Amino acid sequence: MKNIVSFGLLVMLCVVSLTLGGCSTPTVQTAIEPIPSGFTPSMLWNEQFVWDEWVRSSEMRVAVYPQTKPDAAPTAVFFPFIPTVTVRDPLDTGTIVAKVFWQEWLREAPFSVLEFRELTTSYTPAYAVKLAKERGALFAVTGTLTDFYDGGSVTGARLGVTLNIYDTRTGALIWSMNQFAYMDKDRTRDFLLFKARTRLPSDPMWVVTTAIAECMKKPVKQWTGQWAAVEQQNNAEENAAF
Repeated sequence: MKNIVSFGLLVMLCVVSLTLGGCSTPTVQTAIEPIPSGFTPSMLWNEQFVWDEWVRSSEMRVAVYPQTKPDAAPTAVFFPFIPTVTVRDPLDTGTIVAKVFWQEWLREAPFSVLEFRELTTSYTPAYAVKLAKERGALFAVTGTLTDFYDGGSVTGARLGVTLNIYDTRTGALIWSMNQFAYMDKDRTRDFLLFKARTRLPSDPMWVVTTAIAECMKKPVKQWTGQWAAVEQQNNAEENAAF
């Protein structure tokens, strides 16, 4: 009985040391929330602990941001991303990644209207601003892929994105932010009594893209959210005038 208890305690200590010593809290949380301790508590019959891999990332760097509150209802058009690295099909790849961004931004959307505009050729920021303005949108959301690797559930994924938002009334760049994130391939660690390994999701590129999109959405949403307060103040001033 003592041997059984000792074995159980040893396993628990190994798992704790694995979790706390070999893994750190991810900078970017994904829509698929990992277990905070860093592992999924499941043990296979062949004495293997398995935990889910998570997104690791750089800090988001914001190079340009608005200095004033929005002065009108925030509406925008989202455009495909332009790869600045070599990929097999640049336009298709940029469109797919941008659509995942757009879909994530539709959840708790930072804009009151946010439509996606597909294009058949590459484009310039000025052209995106022109198209968005023709649609009656105040902002054009564009971006570039600064890194891209999609190895699926076998070798993982990495993604670098620079997101730019332009004011269609002036053509000025009002937001510019960059972030890099990745998911490692499966890793196995051998211990005295068991093995521990990670596992990737079926589509790590989707998880990585969603994680970056969610992180970049937060400051934009905080900014556009100020419009509600501005609108309320304007209405109060109008009512006070009568």
